[in-house]
Amino acid sequence: MNQRSLATLVVAVVVGFAAACGGSEPAPLTPPPPPSAAPVDTSPPPVASTPPVATTPPVASTPPAEPPPPTQPGPGDWEKWSHEQKLAWMKVGVMPKAKQMFQDYDGTKYADVRCGLCHGAGAKDGSFKMPNPDLPKLPASMAGFKPWLAKHPKMGDFMMKQVSPTTAALLGEQPFDMKTGQGFGCHNCHTSAAK
Repeated sequence: MNQRSLATLVVAVVVGFAAACGGSEPAPLTPPPPPSAAPVDTSPPPVASTPPVATTPPVASTPPAEPPPPTQPGPGDWEKWSHEQKLAWMKVGVMPKAKQMFQDYDGTKYADVRCGLCHGAGAKDGSFKMPNPDLPKLPASMAGFKPWLAKHPKMGDFMMKQVSPTTAALLGEQPFDMKTGQGFGCHNCHTSAAK
């Protein structure tokens, strides 16, 4: 090691000892004075003369959608239902059953069962008015039905034993009772023949 390096080393060690043993420390720097604090405003905020602007756009009010019809109307419900509810039930409840009944009866004649089969022109104009004057006219009295049934035994049996009672049940109505003359029956769909 040369002398110069040795001298530098000695000076460094002496200065290090002096600092470690409580030698004089440099004077601390004086911190700068704190910034002057602005006075705090404790008065309440001013009241706006106009309402605040909404952050979300208002939602347009739409009338609530009509509830879907129940799976099947109960007694007396059919007359209380809206046109839309009846239409919905006809599509999901009545039409599939009617299609099956008529195709089982005569798959060729009733290959394409649609609303017009029972509702005629009412299916086209959207009224679905019943009884439907487009259907075959039926006798107005029980006495008149006997000759009609003799002439159309297969159709009469199908209508009276399947179509009429099934439709009554699907609409929540009592089937026609011959003794009382009350209930859902032929003349709910068919008009009467003129006497």
